[in-house]
Amino acid sequence: MQRITFSDERFSVTEVAKHLKVHVATVYRWIFQGVRGKRLKSFLIGGRRYIAISALDDFLQAKSSSVTNDSGQRFRSSQEKLGSYGIGRPDRGEQ
Repeated sequence: MQRITFSDERFSVTEVAKHLKVHVATVYRWIFQGVRGKRLKSFLIGGRRYIAISALDDFLQAKSSSVTNDSGQRFRSSQEKLGSYGIGRPDRGEQ
């Protein structure tokens, strides 16, 4: 378990939302529900929720790698399913 100390730099939920240009509700969803099995780690200080910079970096790296891997896998599985129905990818060279 990663311990976050007071000396770590931290952002409020609003600051993270502004920095990433997403809605505040999106950041809360990342914290409480997660994305593709990865949750954004946060902590409370005096009733306010904060995110350590290191936790934000870890979350964004995990999120970007899972999206890249998942999209390639989805593409291959969709192509296989289309192939099973007799629908192939159109050749772009032939027109």
